[in-house]
Amino acid sequence: MQTKIEVNKLGNLPDSKMRLSELFITLSSALDMDNFEILDHSRRVAYIALEIAEMLELEKEEINQLVLAALIHDIGIVDTKKKEKAQNLFQVELRLAESHCRLGAELTEKLNFMPQLADIIYFHHHNWSGINFNRVQGNAIPLASRIIHLSDRIEALIDSESFILNQVEHIMEAIKSRSGSWFDPELVKIFSVIARKESFWLNLKVKGYSSILEKWGRRTRVKINLSDLESIASIVAHLIDRVSPFTSRHSTGVATIAAMITHELGYSYQQQRAIRIAGLFHDLGKLIVPAEIIEKEAELTAAEFKVVKQHTFYTYRLLNKIQGLGSIPEWAAFHHERLDGTGYPFRIRGDQLNTGSRIMAVSDVFQALTEDRPYRPAFSIAKALGIIDSMVQEAKLDPEIVAVLKNAI
Repeated sequence: MQTKIEVNKLGNLPDSKMRLSELFITLSSALDMDNFEILDHSRRVAYIALEIAEMLELEKEEINQLVLAALIHDIGIVDTKKKEKAQNLFQVELRLAESHCRLGAELTEKLNFMPQLADIIYFHHHNWSGINFNRVQGNAIPLASRIIHLSDRIEALIDSESFILNQVEHIMEAIKSRSGSWFDPELVKIFSVIARKESFWLNLKVKGYSSILEKWGRRTRVKINLSDLESIASIVAHLIDRVSPFTSRHSTGVATIAAMITHELGYSYQQQRAIRIAGLFHDLGKLIVPAEIIEKEAELTAAEFKVVKQHTFYTYRLLNKIQGLGSIPEWAAFHHERLDGTGYPFRIRGDQLNTGSRIMAVSDVFQALTEDRPYRPAFSIAKALGIIDSMVQEAKLDPEIVAVLKNAI
């Protein structure tokens, strides 16, 4: 088994250009995938918003900002029960609306390359009449926020168990009855025209919105530097780690350790930063694992561990949909693979694991061992390194990378 570290085997850096649509659709999918009852909610809202924006003949940049914001409009709410509560049509509590709009805005403020998104998300639950947590009303609410608010409630009204064309009359009655109170009257008029098209509703039924969003996404290809990418990854890390107080710093810890090892090995600053980004992304798929399993105080059952095992599969599946990420999907998703082929979920052997993936595996194990978990306190560094040494002896972790870790801490 090859263990000698070769600099050119780290992996590939991301491209300088990417489609923002792919980054945001991936994040949207991750946010929705923990609840099959509301699966694709954000993408459906984005599709409805796009239809309204095109009817309004908004400028390309305005449309792009609107649709990107719609894709992540619920980024401030991860808890499944709160998501279900937010879907309760016209009974969204002001406190719930305020908390997730504020948090969503705080998170998206980190996206320095798209400063407009924070305001759009902050106001996306504001009612036209001003019955809001800060009394802002009417045209003082950003147009994009008004469109997302209307689109969000339209999507929430759709019953997946009933044929969609039989629901149109009921949905339109509900929307029109709140024109001027909940919704901008002009937007309701615009949507009334769109709603006459059977094709609009059928696209929601047969997932035609996916190809429509993909076509729109071709217009969102822009230069993305590592700083921009890291700002998105840091939001992902926050979403993952806030699920449990026991993992509140896990993603950032793994990212820091991986970057440190990469630095010690003499890789460039860009390569170190790319590895850090992979570390921030590495547990993206954990958003599908129920919080009660992540926070369980006793040892997991075999069945529960199988649920946990899927998280790296989804990390890879989600990140691999983004063209131009270089080796980041592999670095992020292969952190539970082992050199002897006994890892999960792909059972990849050492000769197929690049150096970046090996670094991530060592970083994840060390960080996990040295942090508190619901079922045990953190191990000392000495004990953690003893366990890691055993894994090296069992041909699971790369001995040279472990040696670098030991010298660096």
